[in-house]
Amino acid sequence: MVERGLFPGLLDGGDDEDQTPPEPSGRRHKKLRSEMGFLDHLEELRMTIVKSLFAIFIGMAIMGVFIFKFLTFLRWPINHALGEELANKTIVSPLEPMAVISMIMSVSIYGGAILALPIVGYFVIQFVAPGLTLRERGMLRPALWSALILFVVGVLSCFFIMLPAGLWFSYHVSSELLHFTTLWTASSYYSLVVWATLATGLVFEFPLIMVILQVLGVIEPDTLRRSRRYAIIIIAVVGGLIAPSPDPGSMITMMIPMMALYEGAIIVGARLRKRRVADQARAAADNAD
Repeated sequence: MVERGLFPGLLDGGDDEDQTPPEPSGRRHKKLRSEMGFLDHLEELRMTIVKSLFAIFIGMAIMGVFIFKFLTFLRWPINHALGEELANKTIVSPLEPMAVISMIMSVSIYGGAILALPIVGYFVIQFVAPGLTLRERGMLRPALWSALILFVVGVLSCFFIMLPAGLWFSYHVSSELLHFTTLWTASSYYSLVVWATLATGLVFEFPLIMVILQVLGVIEPDTLRRSRRYAIIIIAVVGGLIAPSPDPGSMITMMIPMMALYEGAIIVGARLRKRRVADQARAAADNAD
């Protein structure tokens, strides 16, 4: 049975009978909101959306207050890749009169979304949790922490590893091999950094979904192993879309950690699935006795 202390207030609002353990047959228990009508569920969904938008607005406000310090921090990838002096010569101011305002707003929106994403995820789980079985709700706590950790790892990996590597490769191909005068506008650079960081953090959530589907029995680990060749194609497409620059080096830099996460998800999911089957067999044996 899942304790209420897992998520404060997350499982509140149900009847006492909803907290009883499920029957040995694994039959789905009565929903905590089963007596709510369609309009009540719509109201709950509306409140979830409102709270999520408010969290994003707060994140945007925080970004707006510290925007100039944040813009300075976002220069780290190119400063690390090219050196601060060369980076200052490479990044030029936007060409349009109001492009600076547009750039600040874009960075504030994306940055606010990154800051608010864990809170938005909590609100979404708070909305869907009462409709899950006790066993499924028991997976929420490790799943939530795993999602947060994977998102942070994806953001940090992109910002400190993938972006500098992609920017270095793109600059040297452009200036040394093609002999172009390389100039990047500030708006395009900052948009690239924020978008690539957010997209990579979200992509790193996919292995968690794979693990959950394996544990629930929706997909078999052997199926994922046999589908490895298709996974490589999909990962290559995704890596090309979110790579810092459209070149093979940047795409490969994005593909390597995603392939590692894919293989890791198969291993972790298979072990958890095996442990779950063993627990079910042990419980069936105890009930037979």
